[in-house]
Amino acid sequence: MGFESILDLKEPVKGLTEPAFFLDLNIDQILEKVTLGNRRVRAYYEYFPLDAECSEYRRHIYRDIRTKGLFEALTKYTDNYTEFRELERKKKETRGDIQKTVWNIYAIKLYTENLLTLYSDLKAASPESEGMTDLLNYLDKTVSSDDFKDKYERAEALSAELDALDVRVTYEKGRISVDVSDAADREKEEDDEDKPSYATYEEFLDFFDKDNEEEFVNPFAKVFELTGFEQEVVKVVSKRIPDWFKRAEKLYDDCSEFEDTCFLRLADELAFYLSFYVFETKMKEIGMEFCEPECDNQKNIEAEGLYDLALAIVNHDKGKIVVSNDFYYDEKDLFFVLTGPNQGGKTTFARSLGQLVYFSMMGLSVAAKKANVHWFSDILTHFSVEESVESGRGKLMEELVRLSPMMKHSRDNAFIVINELFTTAANYDAIIMGKNVLAHFIGKNCHGIYVTHLSELCDTDEHVAGLSAQLDENGIQNFKILRKKVAYEGCAENQIKKYKLDYASLSDRLKGIMNRA
Repeated sequence: MGFESILDLKEPVKGLTEPAFFLDLNIDQILEKVTLGNRRVRAYYEYFPLDAECSEYRRHIYRDIRTKGLFEALTKYTDNYTEFRELERKKKETRGDIQKTVWNIYAIKLYTENLLTLYSDLKAASPESEGMTDLLNYLDKTVSSDDFKDKYERAEALSAELDALDVRVTYEKGRISVDVSDAADREKEEDDEDKPSYATYEEFLDFFDKDNEEEFVNPFAKVFELTGFEQEVVKVVSKRIPDWFKRAEKLYDDCSEFEDTCFLRLADELAFYLSFYVFETKMKEIGMEFCEPECDNQKNIEAEGLYDLALAIVNHDKGKIVVSNDFYYDEKDLFFVLTGPNQGGKTTFARSLGQLVYFSMMGLSVAAKKANVHWFSDILTHFSVEESVESGRGKLMEELVRLSPMMKHSRDNAFIVINELFTTAANYDAIIMGKNVLAHFIGKNCHGIYVTHLSELCDTDEHVAGLSAQLDENGIQNFKILRKKVAYEGCAENQIKKYKLDYASLSDRLKGIMNRA
């Protein structure tokens, strides 16, 4: 099989916009840290694998990068490719024909050497993933081709001759002279590193102000464009060594456009893996756990030590710890209904489930000690929003407007995260609507989680499992989520203590009011 893309077996879907669930699950905050705000890199996190096979393709590539010591080699390749692009940009924008030929030599040399180095590094690492193996085979075919060897050898030879060329521009007593020779043939009175040179035209002009004899070398200094004076110097040089200039011009005519778009795409797409590897490494250094998820549809969906990655980032910045949880879906389970006290970690747990599915689908590590995640066709979320002043609709209507297309156009086998629906409706109505929502998605063989204050939804269907946020022995939230029905007595007691609504507290407050009156 030929090599096309490091992101997918099939051509990645292009032109997507940021998925709606990014905001609901705080994935946008995570990716801001992963990509360091680089919009170009961020875009690749919006390119979903087309199917489970493509997701597994990415996962194996990322495993190679993590375990085969390829990070340094691939980072070196992308850095060199960035430099190569800059050379190509300068070559295309400069107006001088002679400078174009010089930039072309440097660009071909860097491009070919970069591919040879990548080929050597990959071969030494012995990658196991299909994507890296296909890339290695493609590189082998590329660097062994006659066309590649010809470009490499010609650019290497011209570059070596240029580096060995000793061009001296001498100014003495109002007279400028240009001397050209092979550096190897010239007897130097000074070491090479002491030989004067210049990088900018301003530095060259400075030397005219001096009374003593001065020498400047290499009119091919890597500047954006030769000045008018430098071009005149080069014309003199070209008459002294016409053969070199003819070969440089011939290389430009033959190979001014030589880049393989496959390697251009590779340099771009590698940023997806490399940025996450750097992020994962830094998070591990501060004590966060990551794992490569299993993706076995024959096993239950489950995780051990799952935590909200976005919250972990925020908590670390504040010096706080993040609480992790374990969960599992039984064979018959399709949906969790999660109830419990306010501020008990319900929404955080729901977000961590959505993040688990997303990063698993993307073929990356997940924020857990251990996990098994199935492939899902999509991720859909519905989080409670405030009513819109502009639209004039109430909160319930806003929720229904968002929910309608989500239910109407959802695909089978999607993962659904619903947070606090129908809170402004009467309990009786909210229970009926909630059951209908669950029945719809269960009928489409979707998995998901429904966060609610309505414990009645736990008994909706045999495919629904009840979870509850827990309190410690003092009635304080401990942010642990367990498979059990919520104890509303505990919730009420917790709220009474938190807001001082017990009999003694209320009596004292009423007495204070009466006394002030």
